[in-house]
Amino acid sequence: MIISVASGKGGTGKTTVSVALAQSLGYCNFYDFDVEAPNSDIFLKPDINHYQKVYVKYPYFIKKDGVSFKACSDFCHFNAIASINEDYIFFEELCHGCGGCILVGPEGYVREKDAEVGEISKGFKSPGIYFFMGNLKPKSMRTSNIQGDLEKMLDRNQTVIIDSPPGNSCSMVNAVKNCDYCILVTEPTPYGLSDLKISIDVLKNLNKKFGIIINRDGIGNKELEDFCRQNSYKILLKIPNDINIAKTYSKGGSLLEWEPKMKDKFLGIIDEIEKEVG
Repeated sequence: MIISVASGKGGTGKTTVSVALAQSLGYCNFYDFDVEAPNSDIFLKPDINHYQKVYVKYPYFIKKDGVSFKACSDFCHFNAIASINEDYIFFEELCHGCGGCILVGPEGYVREKDAEVGEISKGFKSPGIYFFMGNLKPKSMRTSNIQGDLEKMLDRNQTVIIDSPPGNSCSMVNAVKNCDYCILVTEPTPYGLSDLKISIDVLKNLNKKFGIIINRDGIGNKELEDFCRQNSYKILLKIPNDINIAKTYSKGGSLLEWEPKMKDKFLGIIDEIEKEVG
């Protein structure tokens, strides 16, 4: 079973919930799909035993008198190459590695090379948490390539927890598209409610089952709870707005370190999810 933990906006407690789920289970595979800003290792503290580089194919161009790369610049929808007569400027950070330059460019004068865009860390946390984390290389924009390599490592025969990136863009979709159930973490604020509605629309379009965890309960009004009740959306848990949670978090601690009894609540959520997804 694969459970993704997502949020419409950053800072709602998505990683806090993901880590608490994994620690409560004790035996699972944990994937950090938030490759632009991964931080679950700070809280799970796994022993990292393997690093795997992620590469993509980028074109390189062989200049020669009379050879123009205008066909490449005309073809590229991302403006990764600008062609001026027989000269060119290549913007590697804009390239999506589609291979189009090879197809339409002058034969023999456009070739490919491997370029590192990030890495995947693998590790283990006792008693039985297998840890996988993607990390995007600075300046790179190839989020989907790293998530794609993480996706190949998913094992449906295990209980899988995916810590998704914040927001509702393509990187979030990549993190939830394979899940059996998605937990949406939100907060009772106007921004929290607005982004929650977008996340729900995304999950409905993907035909995914979901439930909601309200973090920092008590800081806003009841508008978010009213919205969930009116639409029959299940609230799985409400986490209080407690300064001691923030203090524990700032030291690299988890919800279970703040309150060990939270373990039973998260195991109860797992039981609910198992019943719903069958």
